Amino acid sequence: MRSHSTSIFTFLALLLFPVLSTAQNTGFVHASGTSILDNQGQNIIFRGIGTGNWMLQEGYMMGTSGATNGTQWHFRQKLISTIGLEKTNQFFNAWWDDHLRKVDVDSMAAWGFNSIRVAMHYKMFTLPIEEEPEAGKDTWLESGFQRIDNLLQWCAENHMYLILDMHGCPGAQGSDSNISDYDSSKPSLWESEENKRKLVALWKKLAQRYSQSPWIGGYDLINEPKWDALQANSNRDLWDMFKRIVDAVREVDNNHLIFLAGNNWGNNYTGLPTISNWGGNIALSFHKYWSYNSATAIDWIINLGKQHNVPIWLGESGENSNTWFADLIRLCESKNVGWSWWPVKKMGINNILRSKSNSEYTQLMNAWKNNSSINTTTAFNGLMKFAEDHKFENCAIQYDVIDAMITRPHTNETRPYKNNQIGSEIFAVNYDFGPVGYAYFDKGDADYHSSGETYTNWNQGWTYRNDGVDIQSCSDQINNGYSVGWIEDGEWLNYTISSAEPKAYSIFFRYASQTGGGRVYVEINGKRVSRSIDLPATGSWTTWNTAIIPNLIFPQGVIKLRLVFEKGNFNFNYFKITSARDIENVNFDLLSAETDRIKNEIILDFNQQVDQISTTDLNVKVNGTVASVLSVKKNNDNPQQIVLSIDQSILSNSAITIDNSSETCLSGSKKLTKFSGFEVTNKAAQHFSVPAKVKAENFAANNGFVFQTCEDIDGGQNAGYTNSGDYLDFIIYAESAGEYNTDLRVAVNAATARLAFYDIADKSTLLKTVTLPYTSGWQQWRTVSTTANLKQGKNIFRVMAISDGFNLNWIEFKTKEGTGISSKSADKWDIYPNPVKSKLTISLDESSIEAIVTLYDATGKKLSSTILNDKINQLDMSNYQEGMYILKINRGNEMTTKKIQILK
Repeated sequence: MRSHSTSIFTFLALLLFPVLSTAQNTGFVHASGTSILDNQGQNIIFRGIGTGNWMLQEGYMMGTSGATNGTQWHFRQKLISTIGLEKTNQFFNAWWDDHLRKVDVDSMAAWGFNSIRVAMHYKMFTLPIEEEPEAGKDTWLESGFQRIDNLLQWCAENHMYLILDMHGCPGAQGSDSNISDYDSSKPSLWESEENKRKLVALWKKLAQRYSQSPWIGGYDLINEPKWDALQANSNRDLWDMFKRIVDAVREVDNNHLIFLAGNNWGNNYTGLPTISNWGGNIALSFHKYWSYNSATAIDWIINLGKQHNVPIWLGESGENSNTWFADLIRLCESKNVGWSWWPVKKMGINNILRSKSNSEYTQLMNAWKNNSSINTTTAFNGLMKFAEDHKFENCAIQYDVIDAMITRPHTNETRPYKNNQIGSEIFAVNYDFGPVGYAYFDKGDADYHSSGETYTNWNQGWTYRNDGVDIQSCSDQINNGYSVGWIEDGEWLNYTISSAEPKAYSIFFRYASQTGGGRVYVEINGKRVSRSIDLPATGSWTTWNTAIIPNLIFPQGVIKLRLVFEKGNFNFNYFKITSARDIENVNFDLLSAETDRIKNEIILDFNQQVDQISTTDLNVKVNGTVASVLSVKKNNDNPQQIVLSIDQSILSNSAITIDNSSETCLSGSKKLTKFSGFEVTNKAAQHFSVPAKVKAENFAANNGFVFQTCEDIDGGQNAGYTNSGDYLDFIIYAESAGEYNTDLRVAVNAATARLAFYDIADKSTLLKTVTLPYTSGWQQWRTVSTTANLKQGKNIFRVMAISDGFNLNWIEFKTKEGTGISSKSADKWDIYPNPVKSKLTISLDESSIEAIVTLYDATGKKLSSTILNDKINQLDMSNYQEGMYILKINRGNEMTTKKIQILK
């Protein structure tokens, strides 16, 4: 359809928008060196949203997987065959009317976005070449232009910029067919001169229509070109196409910024010519999905922009978790790079507006999948309801996604997701807004499969929120529809709550667990305030019980309450703070005790401030032997925490308990409640008993080294990217003091490289410096032999780089002759199978010396001790719960430690 209303819009535009001098180029968004300036001449970082499948429908957003080939043309074709042309057109018009309206734009502006990238299909504006009444002439469809007119006006009213993006070009610009609506039975953009001509003409038409609008942010000429044949001549046809469009646009519009995009989804800039003679006001665009957001991740495109003295814009990204969003946006904005996220709405949790489907639409999709019939009325009703459900008011607003894009990149502060009240149910899924590590912790938090990682579904239940927290539906008698599930050891959730006065409370904790084994405790404002509470099995994952966490002391004011899941394996619905008591009525108690990872120290948390304590107040036992407390240190930042230093080595398999029978440990006038056999959680780093080969990745502490895949014969990882001062600490246990043969497996890519050994158990003492010879490359490995002095017992052994230029695979400690210690390798003891379900076999050599086998749980608690006299021995593991255990074997002067996994 042809129309004469263009001149009317131009007249209205002149009224709405002042026409400023194009020579100054200050009334429009424009490039200035490597920066983008707004229409007032100030630096701007675009914070934008893409309109997604409003004008070009992609199958994955329409829920057509298995029902169509993913393209819009196939979807439309199947609609026509199902409901007819008239009803198909009626659906599309409803879709275009409902999907994006003024309320959407007003809301985006209110949330903090300053731009919109509208993904356009050329068919909204002109006919395909095969449908033109007269070949070589263009029919213009005013309805499509009018929709852009309306969107532009909504943007202008909100002082937002509109970036026009040709998402689907005539014939399609990419072989990734759903993105560009490619039909392989017809010539693509790159195979048809007439398609190229039509694209140039369309852009000239758009530029002429909007040349005087200061709220046009720019022209994104071709979205994600993806055509392998272009690479045969270094993308020359792509750059020629861009040059043709740029020249046509500049005939009618010298005001607006133009974006170019490389091949292969916008990121292959091979063959990019010198663009400084293209008339200026040009920027480069790139797209980024599912890859690492390291500090240098986008330097390749930043450097390209510097080379050509043009700005950079992240034209499209998204489809990931909130953590990934915040990390990438923070990275981009730190480098003055604007961004546009994809998309504004679809079915799913990782966009700002979450739409929904309906049963009749699902019936239609199933009918297409199964090649079966469906009632026409049912199909049409489902389609119209699907369009209706994409209206703003029928979508769920994903405030957590908005927070991740607008707020989290700039602060680690946590904020309440809901108004949490003492005395009311606080639902698990309503944990605070904020970054991972501050508002919550979950072990799977983003997807990096483009960087070679396995695809990660960060929210296993794929509902409610887009963080790493795994959320599912809930049918407990009291619920808000959702619960937290798939809980793993060490994960936690944070909640902001207001406490009107200092009081002690109990928490009613609502959970379900089929197998039991869960354990939870509470922290407030970074201080532990409860003991660990065990969560027994409830009978199933949907059978709910209430556990009580008593005697929690709340300070007055706004508090951050953290529920720490020490052990997982349960579902969590809600908690309720209740049973207020005066703090004076709460005993002074020890809440928890755990070892330091490296030092011979024990960290104690109490429920109230410790005012008086001495080295003789607490009795510490390590493997049943009393240890002397050398010092007691208070934590200046936490008056409820103290640190005990003891005179015995704390190893990863040590079983430690504490007794209190004194009456001199005080909080004010309150005496510490007496206790006996209080178990200390052993968090000591893995130790290695000499003789031992220690892989670099089995460090206790790492400062500066980066690990990479190792190509040495025993594989694994190696420590690399060495800088002077980088170090690795290892826990080495020696039965007796002395000088030990020490081998280093290194690859050296410098003339010489140097490292040093330190003993840091007490004060850092230099033991030796070692010169490493050149090995001809980063993965050319050689064993360098030296010696090292070890103390009897636990050694905190540091390997420090004096210079760069080397990688480290492993370090091996071996006994020297005459030390009185056998150099028998622990690997010669055969222990199998591992993992084990019932019987564990331990095979010894012919030695007549009996062996003592001791089993510990993962916390270091001793479970059993057995004497072995035979060459082949079997231990019954069937009575132990599933999990990780530590097996220690002693025979004479020989000792080894193995981790054992028990399965059920």
